[in-house]
This record gives sequence, structure tokens and C-alpha cells, in this order.
Amino acid sequence: MMSPMSVNWTTLTTLRATPGPSITVPPATLLAITRSTNLKPAVVRPALEELVKQGCVREYRTQYGKSYARTAEGDQRIRDVKEWLR
Repeated sequence: MMSPMSVNWTTLTTLRATPGPSITVPPATLLAITRSTNLKPAVVRPALEELVKQGCVREYRTQYGKSYARTAEGDQRIRDVKEWLR
């Protein structure tokens, strides 16, 4: 069971803005995720780094820079938080 103290709402918002593994949308760039979350890049970048370390987001290196996509673990984290909020 999750508690409110164990949820970092900035990383959760960033995770929700990242495209998931079950859709056919390509991975999103930092700029696209920043626009979706309405947060500054200085806030989103550390959140993405933390999510990559946790395994919730996968980082892809392209010729245009880095792109990010949510993993199955990230989807499970979102479901856990939704269940906790009910």
C-alpha cells in the first residue's frame, strides 16, 4: 500500500506525460515532456533521471538528442498510485 509520503508528485506528473509502451507513438523529447507537464526543464530533467534509475522510463539516444518512453514498470507505478488515490 502506498502512502502520500512515498509519492513524488513531480516525477509522477513527468511519468504520466511520457509516452507508454503500449502505444505506437515514438518516444518523447525533453521539450515535449516539458510542454505536457507545464513544468520547467530544470524540474523535469532531474525527475526523468530519477525515473530512468528506477526503471520506470527508458532513455533512447537518437541523432537529435535523448528521447524517453515509459516502461511497463512505469505503467504499473501509475496504476498503483491511481489505486491508492481511490
